Amino acid sequence: MELKNYIQQSKLLSSTQVSAFLRTFHDVPNFTDAKVASGKGGVVEKNIRSALNYDLTRKKNLTETNWHNLLVSLLANHANYFLKSKKINLNLSRVVNITLLKYIKGGFYKKHHDNCKEHFREISAIVFLNNDYEGGHLQFFDPITQKMILDVKPEVGKVVIWPSNYLFPHQATEVTKGTRFTIVAWLI
Repeated sequence: MELKNYIQQSKLLSSTQVSAFLRTFHDVPNFTDAKVASGKGGVVEKNIRSALNYDLTRKKNLTETNWHNLLVSLLANHANYFLKSKKINLNLSRVVNITLLKYIKGGFYKKHHDNCKEHFREISAIVFLNNDYEGGHLQFFDPITQKMILDVKPEVGKVVIWPSNYLFPHQATEVTKGTRFTIVAWLI
C-alpha cells in the first residue's frame, strides 16, 4: 500500500467562489491564535503552530450560514467520493470544525496528524484559497521513515482529502512571503 495514493487532490471551489469567499472573510476582525490539541481542549503553542484561525459556524449570520452550508455539502460529497474510490468502508455522519486559517509571514504548523483522543476525526480536508505566497507547503511524510512522500502544490480552490490517522503525518512549512489562506475541516 503506497500511502500517497490515499491522499486525494481535486477541485472543490471555482476561482469565482474563492474570490467571493475571500472578499467576505479576508479581514474579519475575530481571527484568534490557532491551537494544538491537548487534554484541555487545545492550547496555543507558538513553537508548534503559528497561525490564525476563524471558526466558520452557521450561527453567526446569514452569510456565514450560507458559506458553512455550501462547504459542508461540497466537502461531504468529495469525502464520500474519496472513500468510495479508495474502497474505504466508512460511514461519515458529519463535517466538523470548518475553520479559515491565515498563515502570515513566519506562520507554520510542524509535523502532526489530525486524530487524537481529544479530537476524534476520520477524514481531514484542506482547501487552498490562494497561491500568491511563498513557502507554506503542505507536505506529507512516511510515518516510519519520516521521509517526505508528497509536497502538495497550492492551487486556488483545490481540496486535499486524506484519512486523519497516524499514518498521515503532515505539516505546513513556514510562509516566507505573503499570506496563506486555507480552509480546514474534518469529517466523522
